[in-house]
Amino acid sequence: MSAGIFRFGPFELDSENFELRRAGRRVKLDRTPLELLLLLVRRSTKLVTHEEAVQEVWGRDVVIEAEAALYTAIRKVRRALGDSPGKPRFIETVARKGYRFIAVTAPAAAPIKAAEEEGQRRIALAVLPLVNLSGHSRQDYFSDGLTEQLIFELAQFSPHELGVIARTSMLRYKGTRKSIAQIGTELGVDYLIEGSARQERGRVRITLQLIRASDQTHVWAETFDRPLGHILRLQAQVARIVAEKIRVSLTAASVPTAAVDPEVYDLYLRGRYLAEQRTAPAIRRAIRRFESALSRNSRYAPAWAGLAKCYATLAITSDFRPRDCFPQARNASEKALTLDQKLPDAHVARGIVHFWFDWDWERATREFQAACLLNPSDSSARMFLAHVHSNLGRHVEAIPEIQMARRLDPLSPIVNTHEGHFLYNARRYDEAIEPLERVIELSPHFWVARIVLGKILGVRGRFGRALAEFLKAERYSLGNTEATGLRGYTLAVSGNASQARRILQELEVRARRHYVPPVHRALVLLGLGRSREVIESLQAAVEERDVRLSFLAVEPRWDPLRGVPDFERICRRVGLGAGVSQGG
Repeated sequence: MSAGIFRFGPFELDSENFELRRAGRRVKLDRTPLELLLLLVRRSTKLVTHEEAVQEVWGRDVVIEAEAALYTAIRKVRRALGDSPGKPRFIETVARKGYRFIAVTAPAAAPIKAAEEEGQRRIALAVLPLVNLSGHSRQDYFSDGLTEQLIFELAQFSPHELGVIARTSMLRYKGTRKSIAQIGTELGVDYLIEGSARQERGRVRITLQLIRASDQTHVWAETFDRPLGHILRLQAQVARIVAEKIRVSLTAASVPTAAVDPEVYDLYLRGRYLAEQRTAPAIRRAIRRFESALSRNSRYAPAWAGLAKCYATLAITSDFRPRDCFPQARNASEKALTLDQKLPDAHVARGIVHFWFDWDWERATREFQAACLLNPSDSSARMFLAHVHSNLGRHVEAIPEIQMARRLDPLSPIVNTHEGHFLYNARRYDEAIEPLERVIELSPHFWVARIVLGKILGVRGRFGRALAEFLKAERYSLGNTEATGLRGYTLAVSGNASQARRILQELEVRARRHYVPPVHRALVLLGLGRSREVIESLQAAVEERDVRLSFLAVEPRWDPLRGVPDFERICRRVGLGAGVSQGG
């Protein structure tokens, strides 16, 4: 294996022959930008400062307009890679510091002479959302579900040879007018699958095409017409055919081949579709769909896993009492695993219970790791694994893990938000802003990103902008009180104690009618300097198993209480040791 050849996306960088290639063809790039690209790739995932770049590429003794020269070279590299500073896939700008190469790199055995010879390295594949040909938008859940299942099936095949882009990023291309070439460049993939699905009279008709991104060659096309009850068997068959067409050895675990009741599967897909919306009304409707599926077939494990995640999500995002939700989530996840030990979603669901409710970090880690092994393309499993590391202050492990999740699912709002969140937990505030701005550009109503951005602005003393973000988060989340508590805290520390007290009163009134997480009230009290009442609220939060306690060790706003005996005792009860946060 040559250490002088690096592979990323559709590109090869050959340091021995000093050239950049795409699909075996040389990409024109001047010597200085090419040297800069080599430096960034060799330092992959690490920050290269402006000063380091200038010294390494231009030398210490050369007199140049360093800033202008570096900017020009970076611009040429980005142009050659088809990269964008606003939506980087290869080179990330770290504001006022430097640059970082963020794509996954791998050594290559030899220069690739033609796309047909790609069988000896890891191939990148994307499945475009199947087009719904039913003529009714209410059937979108079916075509989206088929897309997701096909992605899952393909991810099971020889993960060391085939990397599959996760579903969240692919759904961004639903209804797109972008060309195959443009999408391939944006995602850095070698092949794409596009197609359509139609469901009618108890049958499903799926048409698929496998297209090579480098030259838009149609490698394979086929139409499948099967009874709806055989849909899982059909998906497995399609995945195997595609894998064979791109010369991937089929060494992974076996794929499901059993028939499934069409109505059960239909209800399951509807539930998944609703659950992704992450609002309390949609999640409640998703629960009803999963329960209806299970009333017809109580042994359908995916529906139990979906039900478990729904109950957990209500407690995490929608101000539902954890003690009312997590026991049901635990029961559903255990049933799913009893029925199917190899179902990744079931391991993720059980890991979520251990993480948010049990505060059992070791068992949560094991479940998320198991899900990663079962489905290497599951960005959510890797995201939660990073979450455990981050909340425990293991920032050195958390940041690369969440960045890997983002590479698997580059357009996922929640994955990108958590990248910003975990950088915030590590006190790397400048770096944290960029992924959050990416999310807000693509999904302006994604309230979780608004909360994290507001928190960063707040610790930086930009109180007006922070308050504006928290107000948007309240509106877009349909009233989640985390944003309300953060707004009250920010008002208090910015000198508006009277307004903060009104927020506190509002939370207390709401708590008499509906559950309000005690940590949110504690935050406002913290801003107002009422330390004794803060401890009382945190103690109440422990009794309620408030999910926000899992952030005590890393949230900067709790820094004034570190070393206070009562606060340290609460941290230990949550399994967070001394509760001391350290950046990294």
